[in-house]
Amino acid sequence: MTVATLGDIIRPGTTRGLDFVILDELRKRTGISPDSVLKFALGEMLCNALDKDATEIDIDIQVEGDFYCMAVGDNGGKKLSLREIRLILDFENKASSKRGFLRVSRGYLGNALKCIFGYSYALAESKGLSPRDIIVKSANHEYMITLNPDRVKGVIGSKIVTTKREDDGLTTFIVKFPKDDITSEQCQRTHPSRPSVLKDLIFATGMVSPTRKISYKIFGVEKGTTGSTEGGKAIRQETSVLWYTQKQFESLFEDFVRAKPETQLKEFVALFRGFTSRKVIGEILQKLNSENHDSGENSAVQFFPATHIKDLPKENVSKLFAAMRSKAKPISKRSISSVLGVVGEESFEEVRKQNEWERLRYVVMPGIKVECTEYHHGDGPCRNEKHVEFPYLIELAVFDRKRDDQEGLKVYQCVNFMASMEDIFSRIYNINYHLGRVNISKDMPVTVVAHLVCPVLKWLNYGKSGLNE
Repeated sequence: MTVATLGDIIRPGTTRGLDFVILDELRKRTGISPDSVLKFALGEMLCNALDKDATEIDIDIQVEGDFYCMAVGDNGGKKLSLREIRLILDFENKASSKRGFLRVSRGYLGNALKCIFGYSYALAESKGLSPRDIIVKSANHEYMITLNPDRVKGVIGSKIVTTKREDDGLTTFIVKFPKDDITSEQCQRTHPSRPSVLKDLIFATGMVSPTRKISYKIFGVEKGTTGSTEGGKAIRQETSVLWYTQKQFESLFEDFVRAKPETQLKEFVALFRGFTSRKVIGEILQKLNSENHDSGENSAVQFFPATHIKDLPKENVSKLFAAMRSKAKPISKRSISSVLGVVGEESFEEVRKQNEWERLRYVVMPGIKVECTEYHHGDGPCRNEKHVEFPYLIELAVFDRKRDDQEGLKVYQCVNFMASMEDIFSRIYNINYHLGRVNISKDMPVTVVAHLVCPVLKWLNYGKSGLNE
């Protein structure tokens, strides 16, 4: 088993009934209001495409009668089968276990597609319109999906009609949302469904994902291409046992037992940074067996590399965690950029050239964040089960645009190679305040990109509108 397969794991979950087609429940689940659905859907589908090995992404947003029609396609190697479509549409269970892994990743819901599909249905119903079918095109099949909520049984059923098609190399999702009513001029300029707002989301994502070619057409008003396919690489998906508390690790292990019980201990241990060699895995399991025998619990039991994780007693998971932590090596500041990934000055310089801007100023700041409930540590390593430390880096790119540019200051805030058009850093870093201190005002033709890369993201809410300290 490799890290690349982890996003495919399906986690059993609790029954959710009709939550995904009820507006109030969708608001709670996503943290966004209905008028932001188009931007939310675009952002999440961009995340899904970028998290695959896609080098080209096509976005087409048009108006069709009373609906917005959003189509997002990518050329990623992962194609969807009918079985996987049914798993996506299993509204009773969590979509994946990716939230359990502490690694550099863009998505956060695990249920994003379910929420997007549900919003399409619920918004249409709230406006007295007939919900439109969802179309998924992948490989040589097209899947037409109709959601069928059963109000009596409290479940969401789905009808899937499959037809053959010629494979164009893309996996494309087509979802339709009812048009919103926008009245005032100010709302028209800043509304989340406006072409300029959607374009900014794509443009900023392109700046921090320069090795992805993103083509877009928005309402026939905005169109263009960002990035290129040269040197495209997926973001690093490494995880370290040092980034987990004992409780988090135990929860992750339990999820694996429920989803992939036949996984061998050597396969599970090898998922974590620094534990791929047979020698290290052997040392970890030797320490686990030693501690198991010393405690008197299951003293006749010996755990081997080929032992299935389902056969590791629950009380031994914490001992496995301790054995792994004792062998784990922290990441030095010098190595952070290579471990987490970085856009880099050269890539930002290419962005400057493509847009014919005048100058780039760039800095990268790596750091290590330590979280622990202990007030004081001695000279040795902390043994508190809630002690974690993880790396992060902040890239800051400041572009001077042409002097006759009348758009003024533009600030883009990005996390893990994906843009957020919200003021997500306000709690931890007031960007506008610091720009003012260096005499950059809102009227100056300057573009600022603040980019955080971190394996452990802690949001204030589901809508990703603010990062916790």
